[in-house]
Parts: sequence; C-alpha cells; structure tokens
Amino acid sequence: MKTILLAESEKHVLDALRLAIEQQAEVKVVGEARSAESLLVQVCQYAPDVILLDWGLPGLHPQRLIRTLRGCCPVTTLVALSVKPEDEKTVAEHSLDGFISKQLSGESFIAALQQALATSNRKREDA
Repeated sequence: MKTILLAESEKHVLDALRLAIEQQAEVKVVGEARSAESLLVQVCQYAPDVILLDWGLPGLHPQRLIRTLRGCCPVTTLVALSVKPEDEKTVAEHSLDGFISKQLSGESFIAALQQALATSNRKREDA
C-alpha cells in the first residue's frame, strides 16, 4: 500500500482530493496539511511515499521547503498541484518529481496520480 500526504490550503480541494484518492484500493492518505509548517511536522512523522503539494500553500518558500522535504524524506515523490498551467515550468525548475493540474477531470487526476505512484516505485527501488 502506498501512502500519500496531502498538502492543500483550500478545504474543498483537500476534501475532493482525499475522496478521489480514498477510492483507490492501493493508496492510503496518511495526513493532511493546510500550511507549510503543518506539512513539515507531518512529513517527518509519516515519511509518505508521495506528497501532493499545493504550489500556493501558505508559507511555501520553494527552495527552503523542497530542500527540507528532500533532506527529511529523500525517496518521497514530490508532486506539485496548481490551477495555473504556467506553474509547471517553475515546478520543474525546483526539481519536483511531477506536476498535476487541479483543473483535470477526476479520471485524468487518477491517471496522473497513478503516474506519480509509479515514479515513487522507481525512486524507492533505486534507493
């Protein structure tokens, strides 16, 4: 079973993500954070396989937060979430493992999530 930590500032988006993910048999949501501070507390506690990271998360300072996350959980797959397509380029510049648009349909979101889980499998095998 793969574990996911959700870091999303908007409660309705967080609820929708959790609902979509919980319908996947092989995946478990182990924590939810609505700020970068809460994320850092939980990531060290749970060491999830995947973090879905709201690119607009309050307190998010990409260089510092990503460096801290990588240091704490080097094999965790980091995937940014955003409604802005142009954020995909910025996310890539910060060496995250993936990008998922919040504007995707439910089916497309699950497909993108499955791709992130496959990335997670490869990272753990290489570690």
